[in-house]
Amino acid sequence: MCGRFANTFDAAALTALFQTAIPLSNSRPLPAYNITPGTPVPVILAGDNARKAEYMHWGIASPVPATNISGGKAASRGLLINARAETMTEKPTFKQAALGRRCVVLASGWYEWKAPKQPYYISRTDGAPMAFAGLYWGGELSSTVIITTAADSELADIHHRAPLQISVDGTDHPAYNAGHNNAIDAWLDPSQSAEQINRMIAPSSAAPLTWHPVSPDVGRNTENHKGLIEAYDAAAHDPQPSLF
Repeated sequence: MCGRFANTFDAAALTALFQTAIPLSNSRPLPAYNITPGTPVPVILAGDNARKAEYMHWGIASPVPATNISGGKAASRGLLINARAETMTEKPTFKQAALGRRCVVLASGWYEWKAPKQPYYISRTDGAPMAFAGLYWGGELSSTVIITTAADSELADIHHRAPLQISVDGTDHPAYNAGHNNAIDAWLDPSQSAEQINRMIAPSSAAPLTWHPVSPDVGRNTENHKGLIEAYDAAAHDPQPSLF
């Protein structure tokens, strides 16, 4: 986790909610229903005097063979796409970004596969946008990874990891008490201490979330349509004929 997600909101809606202009020009227009590693995703980071938004490629090049990686999930194309919250301030690959280059990745929900092969779509019950905690790297090809934590409550029945979510409703939390009146600005602040960062990475609650099975078509990179997030009845699509 997290290997696929969706962003069903357009740039105008995201601009209004997150109080910064979301670029309209990119190679993956919004809404996007099947966001895959290695493709551009909208992120928000701290600017000089205000938030700023841009598109970054999801995933950084793996420094070691994928089979030897610990602390971050590697995609099949040799990309690290996730960082574990519990170890990100210790692992050389993520440490500097965790201490000073934090961002949020904008989404409406994410996909997870429950054994053996059934994908689920997980989103907020109220349908509101999500802000996944992320780290970023600048340069010629700006890149980002999504931070994961242990999955909470019944959500762990689908998968044991889940994205770390940063509150987007403008309310504060006791963990975010370092001179900011909302969670996003606290998370983006590059001056936060390691101690304060560690207080901001408790697993996200599953209480405001809902999930349902979706079509296995989401596993194909070429699929990108609203039907991917809709409830799917596997039995109704069983190709085996009835014996009775």
